[in-house]
Amino acid sequence: MFKSSIKLFRIAGIEIRLDLSWFIIFAILVYYFGFSYFPNVLPDLNTGLRLLVTLITVLLFFFSVLAHELSHSIVAKARGIPVNKISLWIFGGMAEIEKEPENPAAEFFMAIVGPLASFALALVFGIIWFFSRTVSFISEPAAYLAQINVILGVFNLLPGYPLDGGRVLRSIVWKATGNLKRATFIAATAGRVFGFILIALGVFLFFTNNFFNGIWLAFIGWFIQSAAYMSYRQLIFDISIKGVKIKDIINEDIVTVTGDMTLKEIVDEYFMKYRFSRFPVVTNIHSQKLIGVLSINDIKAFPQNEWPVTTAGEVVKSVSDKEIVDENADISDAFRQMTANNLGHLVIMTGFRVKGMLTRTDMMRYVQFYSDLH
Repeated sequence: MFKSSIKLFRIAGIEIRLDLSWFIIFAILVYYFGFSYFPNVLPDLNTGLRLLVTLITVLLFFFSVLAHELSHSIVAKARGIPVNKISLWIFGGMAEIEKEPENPAAEFFMAIVGPLASFALALVFGIIWFFSRTVSFISEPAAYLAQINVILGVFNLLPGYPLDGGRVLRSIVWKATGNLKRATFIAATAGRVFGFILIALGVFLFFTNNFFNGIWLAFIGWFIQSAAYMSYRQLIFDISIKGVKIKDIINEDIVTVTGDMTLKEIVDEYFMKYRFSRFPVVTNIHSQKLIGVLSINDIKAFPQNEWPVTTAGEVVKSVSDKEIVDENADISDAFRQMTANNLGHLVIMTGFRVKGMLTRTDMMRYVQFYSDLH
């Protein structure tokens, strides 16, 4: 999601971005308010003023979503948890918080502050409505925004992970059992059940001529149950690699190819034999000085009739600092390095020599092995 987004500004050191999918929901809301809602509740409003009121209302709606996510992020930062960015997208907003809270109390306060922020905004818009009841083009949008913030707060308090209520549930179970894994499993299961209920309700509405609400509800349900499942999987991954060093899992019996070998030789004698997806390319067998990493996709970029006359040294790109990692680094740091730079591998070096290579597949195998043991 975050890769296809536009940077807007920073608040409290947190980058605010617009995902490209945001423009879809923005257009839908503008159409709804401009051509349905406000023509009904404000029939005497001229077209120009109705357009202005529509745009302000939609922007304030997204400000409400942003304030909700920002409250989570500010509490997280206050507790020493890094927050890279908040992205507004088709389903609302999402904060990119780097790691899980350290204890149940931190989880509880990070979660509960979001709905509280929504209720506070509902109160503000309610006060605006009260004092502007004689000015309909102000009071009607204020009344709607007050209601939507109450709905946003209540909806997020539902006890299904990853909703805020699900996080509150997780914090309570975590406190009671002292087991984060079990707490996440219970909260995520509740989230998946709730998501499937929304999907079923959406399908029911769709087949009872409430097409838009049915589709929208089903999409939200699908997102919640998918996010609940992925959140639990992510936790298992985080637990299994916590404190584990790269040197603890890499295989130092690394297979390398030399720069003077042809692509055909490498395909026939290495890719077909070892079934690896990439190989380090070195100057020669004796020095093992790294040139770069050659993947099967690099080779497939060339026509097969050129493989016998094209060498690895002509194809491979020089390894960058982003691809190199220290063997004493944590696996979690390596994973973040891969993700941040969109890499499928990292090279472990000793001076100019290759000591090993770490791939996403290696990490997934380790996590699977850890899960099977526990």
